[in-house]
Amino acid sequence: MAESMRKTFPVSGILTLTFLFFSTVAHSASFDCGKASTDVEKKICGSSSVSILDEKLSELFKPLKSRRAFQIIESDWLESERNACESVECLEDAYTQQIQFLSPISIAPRPTQKDIKLILGDKPYTQSERSWKVVDLAWLPNEKGVVERFLISAETISGMLHVIVFEGHFDPAMIAYRGNLYEYVDRNDRQILHTIAKDIGFDGALSLGSNDEGKRFAGILDGSFYYRQQLSKNQLRGMVYKLGSKLPPVESSLLFQQWPNTNENAVSGLTFGWGGEYGKLQAYYSHTPGYETIAPVGGPDASWNIYNPIWSKSRPTFYFKNGDKTVWRANVVDKTLTKIAKASDEGMIQNPTPIDVNGREAIVYLNGSTLKMAISLEE
Repeated sequence: MAESMRKTFPVSGILTLTFLFFSTVAHSASFDCGKASTDVEKKICGSSSVSILDEKLSELFKPLKSRRAFQIIESDWLESERNACESVECLEDAYTQQIQFLSPISIAPRPTQKDIKLILGDKPYTQSERSWKVVDLAWLPNEKGVVERFLISAETISGMLHVIVFEGHFDPAMIAYRGNLYEYVDRNDRQILHTIAKDIGFDGALSLGSNDEGKRFAGILDGSFYYRQQLSKNQLRGMVYKLGSKLPPVESSLLFQQWPNTNENAVSGLTFGWGGEYGKLQAYYSHTPGYETIAPVGGPDASWNIYNPIWSKSRPTFYFKNGDKTVWRANVVDKTLTKIAKASDEGMIQNPTPIDVNGREAIVYLNGSTLKMAISLEE
């Protein structure tokens, strides 16, 4: 019997059949299926559709894996989404959603005022709550004597996020803030925060930290961070730090200045109602008369208490704190007002600042001494 089988099926034929049989139960994936050990890994290798999705996700993640935020996001997805699946259908859904999330997005051209229509009547924006994906990026040193923290600037350059943060206290003798400047770069460095300058007098705006901070004297321009260092009550000098270089800042004859965040990149004008606390928030446009209501009097919880609106450079949206606990987003084109993030623990939110991450809408902000990023799950 064995002899007849050898005549009918030569060794090469048996190997071919063995390979074909194996290939029907173990498919190619981004990892070695021969070493699959968990139930989830075995389900991936045993399904052609999920194996293909796994390879596709792996290819999408390759250009992002050097970025700290996406490393955190991917690790969280593996643990809380993929590895929690008990069926092939669940895995297909999890992979499809993550592939969609990691796929780079082209940002549409930003509309001008003339492209925006005023809402007729006194109808407010559609209001909702849609939490974005929140990632803890870094923890500030929180050194002795620190009582103030400000996110000064944030920008994505060549796909890499750079954030400048100040931590210190107000020095009444100098009439300026004194403390440390830090840079966060969203890459997998052992040293998450780099100290740009330590124990300096920092002049960042006419009224740094106020609801209307006035003109700003610190910011990012052409890949460098410019700021003014206060040497004494009456002496200032311009300084510049090359982003990502970790080199000492040097003196600069170029002095940075820009409009307040409330006005910089603005697509519309904003007005705030008063009455003990902030009341109605409205928008107006130069090309058409009248106002439209963004947030009516008597908002969530008790009433609106709106701080530091800041406009996106690339989208017709602005972001603001309502009190110290929540961040809101207003889109003047689709007329929506959305709560996108809230404070964790007992921390206070500071300086929500818009950025673009892989083409997605996102913000960075301080929550106490933690630097966080919230990124939109929908585009």
